[in-house]
Amino acid sequence: MPIQIARACVPFTPLKRGLEESRIGLVTTAGIYVDGTEPFTDNDLSFRKIPSDIESGDLRVVAGHYDPASAEADINCVFPIDRLRSLHSEGLVRKISDAHFSMGLTTQLRKLKDEASWALADDVARTRPDAVILTGG
Repeated sequence: MPIQIARACVPFTPLKRGLEESRIGLVTTAGIYVDGTEPFTDNDLSFRKIPSDIESGDLRVVAGHYDPASAEADINCVFPIDRLRSLHSEGLVRKISDAHFSMGLTTQLRKLKDEASWALADDVARTRPDAVILTGG
């Protein structure tokens, strides 16, 4: 029987302060990785830590599960690091997390739900964000 992730409970915690008082992080499943590091492979359940000070031009996307043309033209359409920096510089966001995270695509949904997502959540929590922007590929 296939797993039905759509029926799984998705925890949600309302933001108790404004963005101008919050630390924001990014998490994506768009297969973003830093140039010169190992790209994601098919059914790769690992995730990559992306430094907050990375230049957006140093980010790459793994092709294969979606058309990466838009992401290759502007990585911000799937990993809005420059947009987040703009919000910070305008004072609309207090702080940006020290690191962000990326995963590739997998069809191993049970392992993703039962194992990989918990490990990712632990690492995200260590960056102490008040809110996380989640993007897909």
